[in-house]
Parts: sequence; C-alpha cells; structure tokens
Amino acid sequence: MRNRCPAWIPMLGVLGLLWVALPAPANGAPIFFEGTPCFVVSDNSTCPTPRFGTIINFDDLATNIPLLPAQYAALGVVSITNTGLPLGTVPGSMSQFNAVGTGPDDVWAMNAIIRLAGVTDRIGIGIGDRFGSPASNFIDAYDVHGNLIATHAQAPDLVIGGFTIPNNYSGFIDSSYEIAALGVRCEFCQIDDLQFDPVPEPSSLLLLSAGLPLALVWRRGRRA
Repeated sequence: MRNRCPAWIPMLGVLGLLWVALPAPANGAPIFFEGTPCFVVSDNSTCPTPRFGTIINFDDLATNIPLLPAQYAALGVVSITNTGLPLGTVPGSMSQFNAVGTGPDDVWAMNAIIRLAGVTDRIGIGIGDRFGSPASNFIDAYDVHGNLIATHAQAPDLVIGGFTIPNNYSGFIDSSYEIAALGVRCEFCQIDDLQFDPVPEPSSLLLLSAGLPLALVWRRGRRA
C-alpha cells in the first residue's frame, strides 16, 4: 500500500497562501497613548509603563558627550538626529543617569527625529520638560516615506503626592505597522527611555516555510 503525505503538512502551505490572499485591514492613523515615566531610578525594571519591546535609556554612554546619529543601529534605530544643535547625553531625571538633549546653548530646544530600521506598531519616549506647559510640546509619527501620519501634544506631566514632576511618557500605537520614525518637538526639554516593538515575522511566511518544505522532504523520502 502506497504511503501518502499526511494531509496536515501541505495544508500548512495552503493556509499560508490563503492568508496572503486575504484583504489587508483598513489602515487607521496611529493612536496616541500616555504612560508613566521613570523618575530618578537606577534602571528600567519597574518603569516606564507600559513596558514593551526594545528599550534604549542612553545609560550605556558617558554623560555630556555627543550622541552619534547611528549610536544604536545594532538595536534597530537607524539614526537619532536634531534640526539645530547636535544632540548629546546630559544628566537626566528619568532613568539614571543619562538623558538626551541639546544643552543650554540652544535653551534645550529640540526638533529631533528617531528613525527605525523597520516599521513598528508601538513606540514611546520619555520627555522631561523643565519649564513651560507640556501642551506646547509635541510628538510626531512618520511612515517609511517620511510622511507625517500623526501628531499630538505630549502627555501631562507626572504628579506625585500633589507635586508636579516635569516628566511624562508619550507614544503612539498603530495596528497597521506604519510607524517608521518618531519626532519630538519641544523647548527646555530632554528625552529618555525610548521604546519600540520589533516587527513580528509575517504569519504567512511562517506557514509557507513550515508547510511547503515539509511536503518536499516527505516526497523525497518516499522516492529514496
């Protein structure tokens, strides 16, 4: 009696093809979220919240040195740049000991953009606003083509025991995976505790890679 390839093996490949053929969900604009920033803590074991994905807190660098644009390329950040004075590490009040800013020579003004190596569905940044209203500071989301797809005033500052701490955590969620860069526009400010979700492996590719090779191996084994 001739042995046949188990039906479930080629079906994995069929399911992958069907997944590819399904219509993509309608794209929506990224949704702003506000979290809880760190405040003078030694690491990121308890903050910020929500805690997700890759986190970069700049604490692996010395304080008061220039921040190279591609400093974190190995972690999925193509570049961190600023329009105006270059960015550098500065003493921070979120996760210790560093944050990133422009320094007093530019009154801590920032028009920075953080470009990722790929797209993500979630990204967040801690913002320390030394003076002024948080509502005058903004974060922006961009797609892979550099198009602005969302903008929002930063989150309200942290309040502890009735006292306002000039730190907040602001970000975007995008189920369409269109966010490729995050912009920060603020004055008298610094940033810290960058987070972003990595892009998951597409389900269709997983199904195809699992089903089709197994079917081929089965056929070759039966011919041997």
